[in-house]
Amino acid sequence: MSFVGDTLAGLRRILLLEDDTRRLKDKVSEHAERLVALAEAHAVLRDRVSRLEGVIEGAAMVNARRRIEE
Repeated sequence: MSFVGDTLAGLRRILLLEDDTRRLKDKVSEHAERLVALAEAHAVLRDRVSRLEGVIEGAAMVNARRRIEE
C-alpha cells in the first residue's frame, strides 16, 4: 500500500476504536445502573425477610408459651 493508503487505514482503525470505546462506556454505564437497582432491590428483600423472620419467631414464642400453659 501507499503511504496515503496506510495513513487512511490507520485513521479508520482509530475511528473504529473510538466508536467501540464509546459503545463500551455506554454499556458499562447501563450495567452500573442495573447493578445499583439490583443492590437496592436486594436491600428491600433483605428487610422483608428480616420482618418475616421476626413474625415467625414471635408466632413460635406465642405457640411455645401456650403449650407451657396447657
